[in-house]
Amino acid sequence: MDGAGLSDREQRALSAIEAELKGDRALDRMLRSGRRRRRAAWAGVWAAVTAALFVAASVTVSEALLWGCAAAWALTVVTALPPTVERVHHRRRRVRPHAQA
Repeated sequence: MDGAGLSDREQRALSAIEAELKGDRALDRMLRSGRRRRRAAWAGVWAAVTAALFVAASVTVSEALLWGCAAAWALTVVTALPPTVERVHHRRRRVRPHAQA
């Protein structure tokens, strides 16, 4: 594209496509679950790094490794907490209607 932007016709077509995609609940659910999986995978990576740094800090009694372990632990918690909270909320929303019946 030469940077001129979209024509009116193209802009209307794009808006119609976007509106249709926003209404597709299955697609939205799939995209959100993919994001959750990636975040959970990163939390697993950070957990492994934390464990490795903890073992290394314990064996060598290195203050730098201990601080690295603390930083990795903080990243693990920050990465894992949002998907965990979202999952708990999702389960509560699913369970509540049945409990009231």
